[in-house]
Amino acid sequence: MHPISLLQGALVTALRADAVLVAITGANGIFDAAPTGRAPPCVVVARHDVLSRDGDEAPGHEHRLLLHCWGDQPSRKRALDMAERVVAVAMAFSAAGITVTHREHVRTDTVIDGDTGQARAAVVLRFLSEA
Repeated sequence: MHPISLLQGALVTALRADAVLVAITGANGIFDAAPTGRAPPCVVVARHDVLSRDGDEAPGHEHRLLLHCWGDQPSRKRALDMAERVVAVAMAFSAAGITVTHREHVRTDTVIDGDTGQARAAVVLRFLSEA
């Protein structure tokens, strides 16, 4: 299985199992692909890039993920509440079939979307893995 599928699948599963995040987004509010017609609040893996990083005999990868946390109100608070949980889960989840050797919350950006008036937090995460 591809390293993106292994890491992203495990992260999405962990996010969907987080009771605090589910209480904010609803039972079906975490997506690994952008949903069509789904109203916020929700969390979406907007991008996942991988780079090969072979520093020893084990094949390694650097993962860079961008997750969008869409709030259901024009206040950044709801989007930031989701972003906070996303980071907490990302720093602790485990993935079968892949060893995560480094986890990093790179940054969180917020914006009030001009088209919808809804708040969005963009969370950038970085992982190093060996498979």
